[in-house]
Amino acid sequence: MKTNAVRFAAGLVFFIVGAPFPACGQFIYPPVFVVPPPAQDYGSPRPASRPPLDQPKPADPPAQAKPAGHYEGRRYVPD
Repeated sequence: MKTNAVRFAAGLVFFIVGAPFPACGQFIYPPVFVVPPPAQDYGSPRPASRPPLDQPKPADPPAQAKPAGHYEGRRYVPD
């Protein structure tokens, strides 16, 4: 009788401890692929940017006078 109680207790412990594992084994997290960023070349120095030259900008050509007139529908009528 004592042997049966020990066997029953041991079986009950194994059942209680081992019962959640088959249910947990059914779900597997999907694999997550982490793609590293592209390699950067930190070893070679980059040339410094050049400051702007102090040269005057060329003057814009003078704007030509626009002919005076107006539109009547699609047709341009000079004044």
